Amino acid sequence: SSQLALAKMVCSDSPFAGALRKRLLVLQRVFYALSNKYHDKGKVKQQQHSPESSSGSADVHSVSERPRSSTDALIEMGVRTGLSLLFALLRQSWMMPVSGPGLSLCNDVIHTAIEVVSSLPPLSLANESKIPPMGLDCLSQVTTFLKGVTIPNSGADTLGRRLASELLLGLA
Repeated sequence: SSQLALAKMVCSDSPFAGALRKRLLVLQRVFYALSNKYHDKGKVKQQQHSPESSSGSADVHSVSERPRSSTDALIEMGVRTGLSLLFALLRQSWMMPVSGPGLSLCNDVIHTAIEVVSSLPPLSLANESKIPPMGLDCLSQVTTFLKGVTIPNSGADTLGRRLASELLLGLA
């Protein structure tokens, strides 16, 4: 028994054991990241309770989708129209002459968005499986708008283009 304890101590302190521990730690982190990104607990529970879960991969997508309610449709309508209104107002504001130094509505709005995105935890938008479809659609619309702003002939001033680029990098 004392020989076994001595052998464990010698083996656990060897450079090979240290390298194995480091590799195991890296593999554990990779596994944890993958399981958080691709493993949606709600889908697994629905699949386990669904009798059609063994009939093929086409059913996996239909099980996770729930029928849209009228409330969801109204919320989506409000968000989509709000975004399009915001984008139209920002474009219109860029076309108007600035009344004073640093008084650009567009740049203020984009700067506020940068502050919000920078306050989020790192990589919080990277896991797309945890973002609802409407959120993904909004992110797509915002990135499309911001990409258009970064183009030199967009009508935005230099600061606006720089802020839009900064926000795009924050969302990426």
